[in-house]
Amino acid sequence: MKFTFTRTLLLIPAAALSVFAAVASKPVPVFVVAGQSNSDGRIPDTDVPYYADFSNCMYCYADGNTFRDGAFETYTPYTHVSGDSNRFGYDAFVYHYIGQATGDKFYVVKETLGGTAIDPSCSNSNSGLFWSCDPEWYAAQTASSLGGKSLMKSFERSFAACVENTLAAIEGGYDVKAILWHQGESDSTFDGPQNYYGNLSALIAHMRGFIAETTGNEEYRELPFIMGTVPHRSKQYNADVEAAQKRIAEEDPNVYLVDMSEQTLQKDELHFDATSAEYMAVNVFRTLVGLDIVPDVTTWTDLEVTGELLVNPDFEINRAGEVNPAGNVDRGIPYGWDSEGELKLNGSGQMSYGINNDGSNIHGDNLCWINSSPMPEFFELSQTVPAEKLKPGVYEVRCKLWVEVAKKNNCRMFANNEVQYYGYDTDYTNLLEPDENATYGGYAGGQNNNFILRNMHVRVAINEGDDLKLGIRSSCRKNDGSTTSDNSGWFKVDEFRLFYVEPHTGTGVDGVETELCNQLQTKGVYDVTGRLLRDCGSIDGLSAGMYIVDGKKTLVR
Repeated sequence: MKFTFTRTLLLIPAAALSVFAAVASKPVPVFVVAGQSNSDGRIPDTDVPYYADFSNCMYCYADGNTFRDGAFETYTPYTHVSGDSNRFGYDAFVYHYIGQATGDKFYVVKETLGGTAIDPSCSNSNSGLFWSCDPEWYAAQTASSLGGKSLMKSFERSFAACVENTLAAIEGGYDVKAILWHQGESDSTFDGPQNYYGNLSALIAHMRGFIAETTGNEEYRELPFIMGTVPHRSKQYNADVEAAQKRIAEEDPNVYLVDMSEQTLQKDELHFDATSAEYMAVNVFRTLVGLDIVPDVTTWTDLEVTGELLVNPDFEINRAGEVNPAGNVDRGIPYGWDSEGELKLNGSGQMSYGINNDGSNIHGDNLCWINSSPMPEFFELSQTVPAEKLKPGVYEVRCKLWVEVAKKNNCRMFANNEVQYYGYDTDYTNLLEPDENATYGGYAGGQNNNFILRNMHVRVAINEGDDLKLGIRSSCRKNDGSTTSDNSGWFKVDEFRLFYVEPHTGTGVDGVETELCNQLQTKGVYDVTGRLLRDCGSIDGLSAGMYIVDGKKTLVR
């Protein structure tokens, strides 16, 4: 069985990337994305990571009902779902890493619709539309974008228009590189499971064949087909569907399978959360690298050390040291965490802090909430990684945080003396601490009973012998100098993550290697992967982090 794999990472200097991008005769890469909701995207766009760069992705997206006539746009996260379009899928992370790796434009043709099956027996399939390529059924259908029932014919209509109206006119030509697919949940009932092996095999052959015939390139009949399995915790997981996917990957040398069995889902028990989407995307990207379709670059998952260094970072463990059941409330300071500052009991004499699952975009089954009326003059939720476990270097700490609008007080995440306040800089003009280096999340604050957590991050330099203390600080202090008697300053937090930011040559302690600096002596600003960000050496407006500025390591705070 072929599963995706991790290869030794190679740092691609910006100079090499510019050469790659400058080859005028090189065809532009084209990727096809298809499937149901986890390909379409159901992750709220508030979870798009701060570092995401989609500027190189040219995107033509339809959902079986819409039709773009071959028009492309620069990718932005959205779906066609009415009333809830501000969402994205695993493919967004793929686009980011392809763009980082190639440093140049690439094209995506995407046809996805949530809740859709391959097998026409599955009456649960969204709007009675199907991906079936059964010859008899297929021949009797018209494209769903023309009012019919065939999603495959709708894809074919979109792809043909992309070729005719855009791709064929590109100087240097185009080259279809791979098909990315995620689907199977809607085939978990009726005749879907027993027919899935034949149905998916026929779909793969049909899609490859259509692309080959439309482009005139017979090599596309063996296009790489990269698909993910359904997480086992999904309420639509089916073992027969997974077995069929594994069998196809074993039999077809150009089908590659990403094992998603242990990955987390959103609270609906159907859809990837941002972390599982990133996991699938990185495995897809690694497969593309292994096939020499794109160059390799460092991904954030390559740098992650959360599991090695943090205890209970996503608050899944209760105070007894056991996995907290979904929906269970466990009151008290969470397992593995320390606190400073006295929290008051609520009106029922209970601790109004602990772990539960009332956030709308939590990771896993739980988050931590800290609530007290009033909050202490100083409160800190923290854990400390001792120096003996840390390599010297620059670390990035992330978490997801919610603070109520008009009750932000001085709530902030921290890593040693590096902090990020939840709101805007103007919210904290009288609250800054002289021994802290502050950045700002720029969030207005959330509504009570609508707990959408927001991404936060800081970077901290760790020297030999330094501990790393991280967590959340808050208090009853307001920016006008007064203190509050209500619960202002209360918060919800989830999913701390820790990354060791360094180049993969690995001999430096500041996260950027001397060797890399020597490669990048030309004027400009580069990130730690060697990607050119600016032609000039100005650091104005850059996010906090390590950069190479005019050939010198520079830490922007």
